[in-house]
Amino acid sequence: MFNFFEKEYDNPALIEKIKQTQNKWISFLEKLEARMKEMCMGALPELKEVFEQDNDPYKRAHGRMVSALQGQLGQMREKANEVKEEKVFNFVHHASATIPPITTKAGRKYDDMLYAFRQVCLDRHRIFEEKIHYYFSLLKGTTGQQDLEADYQEQLTAFESIKDKFGCKQCGGNITIPKLFFIATYVTCPFCHTQNTFLPSTATQLVFHNARSLAEQRTAHLLKAYEESETKAPGLYQQYLRSMFDEWNKIVPDMAEENEKFYQRLLKDNSIDHH
Repeated sequence: MFNFFEKEYDNPALIEKIKQTQNKWISFLEKLEARMKEMCMGALPELKEVFEQDNDPYKRAHGRMVSALQGQLGQMREKANEVKEEKVFNFVHHASATIPPITTKAGRKYDDMLYAFRQVCLDRHRIFEEKIHYYFSLLKGTTGQQDLEADYQEQLTAFESIKDKFGCKQCGGNITIPKLFFIATYVTCPFCHTQNTFLPSTATQLVFHNARSLAEQRTAHLLKAYEESETKAPGLYQQYLRSMFDEWNKIVPDMAEENEKFYQRLLKDNSIDHH
C-alpha cells in the first residue's frame, strides 16, 4: 500500500482547494479591515466633537458612541473567529483525513502543504487582530487626556472654602464638615445631634469616580519602567501596583480597606510574591 501511495497518489483538486481557500480567507479579512477602517476613521471627527462639546461630566453621550463602535468591532472579531474555525481549522482537519499516512512521501508532502496553509492563514489573522486592537485604541483615544490632578486639587480648594458654612436643618447651628466626602453622608449636628445629609457636588463625586485613574496617572512612570524592562520583572510591577494603590488610598481614604483587598487579589492573580 505504501508503494502505491508513493507512486500513484496525486490530488490536484486538493492543491487547488488549498489555494482557493487561502485566497478567500485573505480576501475576507481584507474586506473586514476595509469596513473597520471606514467605520472608525469616519467616526473620529464626530467623536472628538461630541467629547469636547458634551457638558455632561461623565461624557455619557460620547461613551455610548464609543461603546457602539467597539461593539461593531467586536462583532467583526467574532465573525473572523467563526470563519477561521470553519474555513481554516475544519478544512485542515477534514483534508488531513483524505491524504496518505504521514509516514509516506506523498503523505508528508500534502501534510506539509496543509501545515503551510494553516500557518499562512493564522499569520494573516494575527495581522487582522493587530488592526482590531489599533482601532479599539484609536476610539478610546478620542476621550483625550483629562487633567485629573487639576480637577482633584480644585475640589480640595473648593471644599476648604465651604466646609464651615453649613447649618443644621433642625436648630440652625453651625456644622463643620470634617473631611471631603464623595457620596451623600450623614453629618451629626454638635448642638442638637440631628443627622444632616451632606450631598457633595457632581464635580466632587467625579473625584471618587476618577480616583483610580488619577492614581494611575500619578504612577504612570513606574508602569512604564516595568513595561520597558527587558525581563518584565515582577518586582517592578509590584512596585507600580503598591504605589498606585497607595495613591488611590490617599485620594479616597475611606476606601482603603476595600482597596487593600482588591490589591491582594491582584497580587494573587498575577502570582507576585510581595513579601
